[in-house]
Amino acid sequence: MKVKKEHFSLYLEPDMIEWLKFEAEKDGEIKTSGIVRNLIRKAMKAKAPRKFSTDLTNDPFSNPVINGRLIPDDLKDHAHLICEWWPIRYKKKATCSTKVAERIFSKLRTFTPEDRKKALEGAIAGGWMNIYEIKQSKIAEEPKNNHPQNRIFTAKGGFIN
Repeated sequence: MKVKKEHFSLYLEPDMIEWLKFEAEKDGEIKTSGIVRNLIRKAMKAKAPRKFSTDLTNDPFSNPVINGRLIPDDLKDHAHLICEWWPIRYKKKATCSTKVAERIFSKLRTFTPEDRKKALEGAIAGGWMNIYEIKQSKIAEEPKNNHPQNRIFTAKGGFIN
């Protein structure tokens, strides 16, 4: 298949012409017109929209909506949260595939059931494209003050703890 080419003129500043000549000499065989074509192709590829798989039968996790039947049995308790979070992950343009899903499932298995729920709810509320372990607060509860000076003394009952 032969592609029809069009001719056009391009006015360049002197420093641009020097750069083109330098690139042509560096590559040896490429002419300045070839360098310009390569730059245009590179810019077109950079701006190309994300290509989505039209063949959805290959990977069930490549869809923005996943079915609860795809969730492993040991994570079925949180299947509704995973199914609610998956479109968020997809919308953030994170990789959605079976391998990634298996990695996420194995990560969720390391959490306690309460932490799984907290992590998934946090990911949904925060719009995260990954699941993160919920870290316990470094600030502990207010410690009980057992210092003797903290006790209250009454004449009737003595020290009250």
